[in-house]
Amino acid sequence: MLLDELAARLPSTAAAKFAVGYFFLSGLEPLRDTLYNLQELRLLIGTTTSRETIEQISEGYRRLAPVRDIVEAQQFPKRAAIKAQVVASVADVRAATENMDQTDADEQLVSALVQMIAEGRLKVRVYTKGRLHAKAYIFDHAQAYDATGRALPRTEPGVAIIGSSNFTLSGISHNTELNVVVHGRENHARLSEWFEALWADGEPFDAALMAELRQSWALAQPTPYDIYMKTLYTLVRERLEDAEQTAFLWNDDIVSRLAEFQRVAVRQAV
Repeated sequence: MLLDELAARLPSTAAAKFAVGYFFLSGLEPLRDTLYNLQELRLLIGTTTSRETIEQISEGYRRLAPVRDIVEAQQFPKRAAIKAQVVASVADVRAATENMDQTDADEQLVSALVQMIAEGRLKVRVYTKGRLHAKAYIFDHAQAYDATGRALPRTEPGVAIIGSSNFTLSGISHNTELNVVVHGRENHARLSEWFEALWADGEPFDAALMAELRQSWALAQPTPYDIYMKTLYTLVRERLEDAEQTAFLWNDDIVSRLAEFQRVAVRQAV
């Protein structure tokens, strides 16, 4: 599984560059500790508004011209289209954080991501010029030392993993994905050049991501009203839960003439 490979390589990595079609916070959770120790992590992610391939688009047309127009619009998007794709990515992050399990581990993950962004160690961009098909995980090796503290030479500057896995929990943990480790100086250099070219075309997403994470349940500070409502609910929760389950043991003319709040009082007294 890709998860095992990532977990094995990240501890000896100084900087990492990931280009993926889809990105969800679930992909970061099992790697939280090793990711936090990186000097730099750059994520280039695709957008939800450009997921259709040229082949999928062409199925709806009998002429090639409309397809070319759509492809050209993706390759040279207008500013409004770029903004719309960034907004869609923000919505994805919001939905992902709302659906996260509200556990201590997930809270620590969100906090760590915000800190990495603030420190400039986590950089995220959205690729807006069409669909980002390729999935590449590029690792730059950290300097290694022997027992005496002397720097050890590296046979290669880093490695890469190329394949089908997106940076999601299912993508990195399922055996149905196919990925291969790529070695060699020249391969590492060419893959890094490929990444840098796409990175240059990406739209910065750091600030938007950090703002959304700070507003999430994990980091947002509760207001006095939130605390009041939570306290009030805790005090009356059992009554609310039991109210629908509790029935009158009798139903005579007197009970039938009671107002609803009087009925509630009788149920509580019983």
